[in-house]
Formats: sequence, C-alpha cells, structure tokens
Amino acid sequence: MLHVRRFGSGPPLVALHGFTLTGEQFAGSLLCLDRTVYAPDLPGHGFSAGISPAMPSTIGLIADVLESTDGDAPLLGYSQGGRIAVATAIERPEVVPSLILVSTSPGIEDTTLRTERAAADRTLATAMRSVTIDGLLDTWTTRGLTDTSHLPEDVRQADRAVREQNTPMALAAALEGLGQGSQEPVWNRLHELKIPVLILYGENDHKYGEYANTMAGLIPEAVAVSISGAGHNPLLDAPDLSYERISGFLDRFG
Repeated sequence: MLHVRRFGSGPPLVALHGFTLTGEQFAGSLLCLDRTVYAPDLPGHGFSAGISPAMPSTIGLIADVLESTDGDAPLLGYSQGGRIAVATAIERPEVVPSLILVSTSPGIEDTTLRTERAAADRTLATAMRSVTIDGLLDTWTTRGLTDTSHLPEDVRQADRAVREQNTPMALAAALEGLGQGSQEPVWNRLHELKIPVLILYGENDHKYGEYANTMAGLIPEAVAVSISGAGHNPLLDAPDLSYERISGFLDRFG
C-alpha cells in the first residue's frame, strides 16, 4: 500500500508527483482548488521508498488509491506521475473519470531509443547510489528540464525540502523501474481514452509541448493548453495560471 498524503477539503482529486519529489509537492498549491487532494508517495519515493517500483504493480496501487476516495476522483499527474497517470487511465479506465496531465510523455515509441534510454537510466542509477541526497539534488536542480535556479529563493528552498525526503538508493530503483526506458509506450493506445483530458505544458518546454499537442490529436476528448512563461514544471513556475486552468477543467468535468 502506498503512503498517501491528504490535503484540503472538498470533492476528491488524486495527484501523482514527479521524479525526486513526493506527494508533498501538492501540499499548498492545490488547496486553491477546494478539493481533498490525495497525493500518494510513488514507489521509491518518500514514505513509499520500500515499495518495489514497477509499472504494472504501481498502476494497481494507484487504482487502489482512486477506489479508496469518497467519490469519483479525477486523476492528475506531473511528469513521471503523468506517465503513470495516463497508463493507469488506459489499463484501469473504470477508476479514472477524467485526467489532467502536466508535462507528460506517453513513453518512448522507438524501440532503439527506448533501449538506449534504459541503458542510460541504469548508468545514472548506478551513479546516484554513490552520492548523498544533497549531492544528487545539487546536480538535479541546476541543469536541464529540472533546473530550479530561476525560481525565487523561498520557492526553490521549499521545492528542495520536498525532494530531500527521498534517498538516492530508493530514487535509483525508481528510475530503473519506472523510468521512460523501462515503460512500455502507450502512444498507440491513447485513442482508448474516452474521458475528458486536460494536457498542460510550459510555453518554454518545447519538447513536452510537442508531446502535448500530438497527444491531444490522438485522444478524442483532450485539449492541450500552454502555460505562458513556464518551463517543464508549470505548477511551480506559474502556479496561479496553471491551477486556474485546472480549476476550470474540474468545474466542467470533475
């Protein structure tokens, strides 16, 4: 059973965090939605660090969380959590009435590229096991998609405090078990989603913007929305606009 953090009050919403984060990612920013937010720590993260990270079993655990809520809970996922959310909606459609995906890829479709990514993830996981959590985060939060150096100091420190709840050993296992290299892509199954889907992406995150718009063309009831001025984590870069879009979607479909 996953450790589930609970925030706020109102109708239920299940929210899945990104890699190196925990359910604490949603402690404050989702309170404006007037929802009871159920935010599980995913396998290899936080208080679920000891749970074996594998996509089939993780989907089952997320379905358990959805079934345990007091009503039909929409499912939200950010980045790695988004990949898990879309896979859950496809494999367990009876428990997902609507879906919100933030900076999400449905996986790596090309077999050669996926094999190369799996090898790269294993190499990175090996390196992660030899560093402290501070050393890992010093690198993770200062480069590429996961760079937080542009954020205000208080926001950056709060984000880091959430990430410090993890351990390098457990995160390495999560990378190997739930990373894009190990996940079967679901591009060819997106048409199976017969539910309303909101896909958010940061205006400056061109790669995931392309994913979002392509996905929206493959899912019958999906819409892709760009968040102005944001990068890979619009929930952190532009929370007011991001949650305004989410709130509007939930008012209609949640």
